[in-house]
Amino acid sequence: MAAEVLAPLLRRLRERAGLTQEELAGLAGLSTRTVSDIERGLRSRLYDDTADRLAVALALQPDDRAAFRATARGRGPAAPPPASALPRPLTGLVGRDEELATLCEQLLPDGRRLITVTGLGGVGKTRVALAAGERLMDAYDGLVRLAEVAPNQDPARVAGLVAAVLGASSDVTADQLRAHLADRHALVILDGFEHALGAAPAVESLLTSVPSLHLLVTSRVRVPITGAHQVALDPLALPEPTGESWSSSGAAALFLARAADVQADVSHEPELVAEVCRRVSGLPLALELAAARLRHLSLVSLVELLRHDIEELSEPGEDMQRSLAETLASALSSLSPEHRAVLEAAAIFVAGWRQDVLERVCGEGVDVLGAMRELVDRGLVLLDRSARPGEPVPRWRMLDVVRDHVARSSGAGERRRAAYLDSMLALVSGTWEDVGREQTWFAVLAREEPNVLTALRWAEQDRDAETLLRLAGGMWQYWQTTGALSEGRHWLSTGLQMTPPASPEARMTALWGIGWLAYHQGDYPAAREAGTELERLASEAGGHAERRNALTVLGMVAIADERTPDAVDLLDRALALAQDLGRPWILATSWLNLGLAQLNAGRAEEARGAVGEAMRRYAEIGDDRFHARCLAYLGLTSLLEGDLPRAHTLLVQSLATFQAVGEPGGTAEGLIGLAAVCAAAGDAARAAVLAGAGERLRESIAGQPLPFDRSTTERHLDEARTSLGPALWEESVVRGRALSTDEAVLLGTDDPG
Repeated sequence: MAAEVLAPLLRRLRERAGLTQEELAGLAGLSTRTVSDIERGLRSRLYDDTADRLAVALALQPDDRAAFRATARGRGPAAPPPASALPRPLTGLVGRDEELATLCEQLLPDGRRLITVTGLGGVGKTRVALAAGERLMDAYDGLVRLAEVAPNQDPARVAGLVAAVLGASSDVTADQLRAHLADRHALVILDGFEHALGAAPAVESLLTSVPSLHLLVTSRVRVPITGAHQVALDPLALPEPTGESWSSSGAAALFLARAADVQADVSHEPELVAEVCRRVSGLPLALELAAARLRHLSLVSLVELLRHDIEELSEPGEDMQRSLAETLASALSSLSPEHRAVLEAAAIFVAGWRQDVLERVCGEGVDVLGAMRELVDRGLVLLDRSARPGEPVPRWRMLDVVRDHVARSSGAGERRRAAYLDSMLALVSGTWEDVGREQTWFAVLAREEPNVLTALRWAEQDRDAETLLRLAGGMWQYWQTTGALSEGRHWLSTGLQMTPPASPEARMTALWGIGWLAYHQGDYPAAREAGTELERLASEAGGHAERRNALTVLGMVAIADERTPDAVDLLDRALALAQDLGRPWILATSWLNLGLAQLNAGRAEEARGAVGEAMRRYAEIGDDRFHARCLAYLGLTSLLEGDLPRAHTLLVQSLATFQAVGEPGGTAEGLIGLAAVCAAAGDAARAAVLAGAGERLRESIAGQPLPFDRSTTERHLDEARTSLGPALWEESVVRGRALSTDEAVLLGTDDPG
């Protein structure tokens, strides 16, 4: 049937474009429900206008667009294009056929588990690794991912970085990652490992514990892991200008190809091409940078620029590093002081930069956009083409070797460092300014998180508690939503323990964040301690908002402690304070919290009224995440009352939104809620499968079941476990843990009973 082709086709195209269902719907001018229905196979064909809107929103090329439109009209079966989770360089790989063949042969799922590609900066390690990953995509059934090790990477978090790119949480244990993969072979390209060599023991342990995991590691130095098979990447072969096949040597072929990219035909000057290749010792990055200069220079002028007397160095390979350094130094020396200053400011950013953020660092009166045009023309800066459609400002990035060279020659400087910290503070403050519409802003924070981490580490080094807590205080809701609960608690705790202490305002925001993060991890003593300290500070220096936050944390802990009357009282008082604040999202959330307390007290009608009021207010704000949360709790209310069809309908609606906005915690609780509905309907086997899928997803973010959710669902699941028997229940749970999240959600949508 056409729907069996159309549904996976749209899903793969959307994922390839890096869009959520909600984002695709917005770009196409459709409802999120429409996109969701198509991907669930509920629509077998589309109107021409709908198909055209989706094709434009997905930025499909003519061939892909024609195939998509044919499938959308039911004229299939058009095979969906292969999806890739790897970045795709704009230019092809040149001169590495032998190395690429070796990697692809040895990295098959039944082959080596760890290969390291080593070589000098600029030799092309990342490009070769990405090309190998693309070729191996089918062998790994699409499960090939890239994990980039940033220059400021904490070695203790590298293993978590591997887990995160595989769709798990950075906090998972090796056993949880093994369960997450469920014996599916996965290949992770761990790029730039020289920045975190101290992580070698943890990575080795991870490989030992997760047999289906394979790693392709790139590093400028040897990786100290036992059993690693090393592939040393040498510079490209140099040409012999008098030979008939001079242009087919690796170095000449790459230089000629990149020269053609800037409309420079130098194939008729073999002697000069050979000299350029020799001067930069066949180093691919140096060849590319040199070729980029042909946009503004003749080949003769370029050769003259590279003709320097270079001493014969004692260590093999140092002449190549020296040649690259001279190529970069030559490119930098021709910059104006203004453009050089902008480049030095940009080199601070480890994950690329947005125009508006770099403008803050550079200061008023600096033409950042004009500088970027010049730097892109010179090959020193690259436009970040992975930016999502509709992003308000452009982003750029810098090759690591260029960034390293610029950073070494300039440094951050006290004024520039302070301006960088201010720019990161301004960036994270947008989360709170857009409260209730966080999804768009969280996509921004996902890109900028490595840059924010640089600012956090600088603030920690400077013992600047105020800056650190303002940064972490602006990030904690993002960390909670993405499942990085331990990461958030680490930074908030670090700032709170510093002396001299931060301002009461910064401390109160941090305590609010720690209270919620600890609560979601099931650490109720820590949540209670944070709420109590927040209440003390709020009574001394806070206003209604801070007192409301303290009462909310303490009220939720009271639910966990089964102190039901206290919970209702605390959250009722929090709601009264929220009504005086004039902050719609805070008021809506206070209604929701009170509804949970009332539901826990067995007051179903009052609870339904409070949660319904919260849901109405979230709809007015446009907060889809919390609207979905209200749907889920109304579903659990219906489950308590024995109305299984309504409970199922509400939980399915909630799950669809959580899937669309990419919130793993809400999705996990929705799956377990549906498991309880199936259990109550007598379908114990499906209940076990859904429970296993939900548990696996919740573990991937190091989360714990929330008190009310647990008290509502566990009774039904225990009854189903008894009726099925321990062995069959466990077998079904294991089967559920092996499902993808999409497969589990689809299983849960069928009516129970």
